[in-house]
Amino acid sequence: MLALGVAVVVIGIIAVIVMVVVMNSTSSEQPAANETADQNAQAAPPTPLPGENPEVKTPIQPPAQQAPPPTATPTAAVVPPPILQEGDDCPDSTLAVKGITNEPQYVVGDQPKFTMVVTNIGLVACQRDVGAAVLAAYVYTLENQRLWSNLDCAPSNETLIKTFQPGEQVTTEVTWTGMGSAPNCPLPRQPIGPGMYNLVVQLGNLRSAPVPFILADPAAAPPPADANGAPHLPQPGPVG
Repeated sequence: MLALGVAVVVIGIIAVIVMVVVMNSTSSEQPAANETADQNAQAAPPTPLPGENPEVKTPIQPPAQQAPPPTATPTAAVVPPPILQEGDDCPDSTLAVKGITNEPQYVVGDQPKFTMVVTNIGLVACQRDVGAAVLAAYVYTLENQRLWSNLDCAPSNETLIKTFQPGEQVTTEVTWTGMGSAPNCPLPRQPIGPGMYNLVVQLGNLRSAPVPFILADPAAAPPPADANGAPHLPQPGPVG
């Protein structure tokens, strides 16, 4: 019986010691957990409100500026052309020049005849110098290379003041010998070979549209026949 009582006492002491140890350990863990929770609460960022994202920065909008008023574009005043009185000098805008060949095709050795035509296309009678000093015919290649002019070897100081009625024409005819030329007529002059060329008429600064014509090789083109069927031979003409 004595031994049993001692055993009960020992068990009770052990139980008390265990309870004390457990209580001490629990009390020591509680402050550590509270401290950790406080640290986490301090480190955590504030919860964003609905619709807010702290990572997205809203750009700063500059203040609206008032657009400048449109600048009016100055309009140049339209100056009407001067009224042409009857008897005034004909401006280029009231004249038309053109060239005419007497044949569409020639043979090397022929002497083509060119007609220069000046027409008053205005509505009022006017006057203009159409003398040989200012009215000229030119022959060009299709590449616009100048080959001949009637004024190169026969320059003229002729002045011919002509009064043009509306629609009236003045015609002047010149003959080309088929030889090339240049201003002041340098020698020797070379004959122009077969090919296609342009006739251009010029009155001062007013130029006609080019008129094409053909200069054929004599061996390739039969001579034209006259009314009786006999071959027509070119007649000699003035040098030009």
